Amino acid sequence: MSVSSAHTDPSLCWNCRETVSDADICPSCVKIQPVGRKADFYSILGLPVRLIMEPGQLTDRFHGKSRIFHPDFHQDEESGEQLISLENAALVNQAFKTLKDPYDRAAYFLDLTGPHHSPQGQKTTLSPILLMEVMELKESLEEEAGERGTDEALSRLARRVAEEETRILDLMKKMDALLEGGTDAGQLPENDRSALRQALEYRKYLKSIERDLKPRPGNIGNPKH
Repeated sequence: MSVSSAHTDPSLCWNCRETVSDADICPSCVKIQPVGRKADFYSILGLPVRLIMEPGQLTDRFHGKSRIFHPDFHQDEESGEQLISLENAALVNQAFKTLKDPYDRAAYFLDLTGPHHSPQGQKTTLSPILLMEVMELKESLEEEAGERGTDEALSRLARRVAEEETRILDLMKKMDALLEGGTDAGQLPENDRSALRQALEYRKYLKSIERDLKPRPGNIGNPKH
């Protein structure tokens, strides 16, 4: 069992058993601490739980954590600390990858702060009305691609994607405003949470249609692609 997985009290240093609380490095023995003891990707990177995030702030936190935990800096340490550096670096990379994309971040936020608290992800099903709408759009875009060319269809789809992304951003801003006003993340209005989930899922369908419409290697000359 690794040092991090065997670590039973996250408030104590795994090495010297002094109190470390939320610190990345023990102030007593100066050993790096397992970030896996922290609750979520936001806390791993030391960021507030929000939907809107400044890219520069996220990148700065990522680089700062990477400098602390990169395995190259711990090659001469004992095997336990080397393993912690590897596990920490992997978690920091995963946190950064998830939070840097606004749509992945929004989905993660909803899973993390929802009533079932499942940062591993929850299954979202598009409502029947929206599903019918997106299927009709797909059919009309395929017809347009065949009649007028793929570029025309992709251009219309791009406008629809942009509209949905604006809607998603507006919902994220609205929910963040509530958080800034003191609302607990778990107490955000369910209608806003549901609307954001549906918008994210709708966008996912639109991006899937976009991938299907784009020309594939070997099919550039086919107007239907």
